[in-house]
Amino acid sequence: MQYQIKILLLSFVITIITSLAIIPILKKLKVGQMERTEGPQSHLGKQGTPTMGGIIMILVITVLTGFLCYDYIKDNQSSVAKNLIPIAAVSIGFGLVGFIDDFKKLVLKNTEGLKPLYKMIGLLIFSVAFVLYITKVLNIGTETYIPFIKTYFTLPVWLYIPFAILVLLGTSNAVNLTDGIDGLATSVTALILTCLTVIGIILTCLTVIGIIFNIKEIVVFGSITIGTCLGFLLFNLNPAKIFMGDT
Repeated sequence: MQYQIKILLLSFVITIITSLAIIPILKKLKVGQMERTEGPQSHLGKQGTPTMGGIIMILVITVLTGFLCYDYIKDNQSSVAKNLIPIAAVSIGFGLVGFIDDFKKLVLKNTEGLKPLYKMIGLLIFSVAFVLYITKVLNIGTETYIPFIKTYFTLPVWLYIPFAILVLLGTSNAVNLTDGIDGLATSVTALILTCLTVIGIILTCLTVIGIIFNIKEIVVFGSITIGTCLGFLLFNLNPAKIFMGDT
């Protein structure tokens, strides 16, 4: 548990430092929030606030994941590193799709940004690649554990793959729909990630119905992202100094 807290605090501090460096750059580039005139009048005061701040989270996640993977490989725990990479890759990939959308809207001044169809295709490509990798390369199996009834359901691969892809697409778009008020998406995401990370810690310490869990990579990545969310939240609370944007 101490190890996870150290990762969380490290992620938190690095995110704060990165934010302090990136926010002035985004201000100088005039990458500002655009508010619709038909929306609440109170939101017009947010006009010009630097956005595309999700790039801070992408940078921190990339650097910390790379560092930890190197550390695990050096410590003869290459299996953890091998399992950590796809989780980070799909998260960063989703962020890059949002970055393209923000870049088109804010830098290229294309008000439409990335068309919804192209955005979904981008997310679908990363989702399919991730699910195929974990099922065909890592061979994690298709057992789906339902904690409330303490039962496993072994889904056929042809059903598990589209189900997992749907979960990825659904949750990523759920975050996008949740966002809208200063600090909302970041705080909600931090709470949910904390819950999932704690479940990961519990399962790592337990053997359930004869299955030995070894999901250290879930706990590690959860700790990284919680710290990143909390660090970003300091600058995203009302009045926000930066917005996450679609990134």
